[in-house]
Amino acid sequence: MIRYILVDDQPKTLKYVKAKIDTLPKDYELKHVESYDSSKKAYENINKDDFDLLIVDFDMPVYNGIELAQKIGDNKKIIFLTGETEKEKQVINSLDISGYLSKPFDIEEFETILKNKIIGKINKNNTFKKGERLSIAIGVNQDIGFCPDETCYISTSRNIKKYQSNKNCVHFFGEHDDVTVTNVRISINELSKKLEPYGFEKINQSTIVNLSKIDKRNNKELTLLGSEEEFTIGDNEKKGIVSRIRTLFGV
Repeated sequence: MIRYILVDDQPKTLKYVKAKIDTLPKDYELKHVESYDSSKKAYENINKDDFDLLIVDFDMPVYNGIELAQKIGDNKKIIFLTGETEKEKQVINSLDISGYLSKPFDIEEFETILKNKIIGKINKNNTFKKGERLSIAIGVNQDIGFCPDETCYISTSRNIKKYQSNKNCVHFFGEHDDVTVTNVRISINELSKKLEPYGFEKINQSTIVNLSKIDKRNNKELTLLGSEEEFTIGDNEKKGIVSRIRTLFGV
C-alpha cells in the first residue's frame, strides 16, 4: 500500500492529478489520503504517520515545495510538480528526492518514477521484529505501546466476551479474545490509517484485523486464528480487504 498526499495551490491541478492517478492499475495499491490547496493547511494538518509519498507543487506561497517537504517529509518519498524553469530543475536535481514532473501532469512519467524509485522502497522504517513493541501517537498528548504480532484485531464492539469499551474508544484483542490494550480513544478510521503499514486492515466500521491472523474467508465472513469470534466484512470494505489479502499472500 502506497499512501499519497497531494499539495498544490491550484485546486484544478489537485483534481486533475488525482483523476490521472486513479486511472492506474489497482495492482499499484495507491491510496489517496488527502489533497491540500494550501501549503499552510498541509503543514498544520498532515500527520507524518499517515502517508508514504508526498506529491507537491514546487512553487507555492507561505511554504514552497522544498520547505514543506523539509517540515513534514522526513524519510518520505517526494515528487515535485514544477513549471520546469531551469532554476527549479537545478535545485530539484540537487536534492535526494524520487523525481519531478513537469506540468501538466504526465501519468506515464509518474508511472515510471513509481516503478523505478518508489515501489518496494517505502515503509522500510515500519518493519518490525516478532515480539517488538510499537508506539502510536493518540492525538497530541498520548502514546500507546502494543505488540503487532500479538494483536489479532482491534474493535469498538461491546459484544465480545462481555468487554465494554467506552464511547468512542477501541480495545486491542489478542489470542482467545482477551483484551491486551483497553479503551484507546481513537476512531477506527484514524487507527486503520496508522496501522496499514504493519499489516492491519479495516474490515468494517467497527473492526480492524491483523491480516497475518486470518484463518479463513468465506465471501464476507471471516475467522481469525486464536479467536472464537466470527467477523463480517462490510460491503464498502470487501473489495479492498480481498485485494489486500491476495496481494499479501501472493495470490
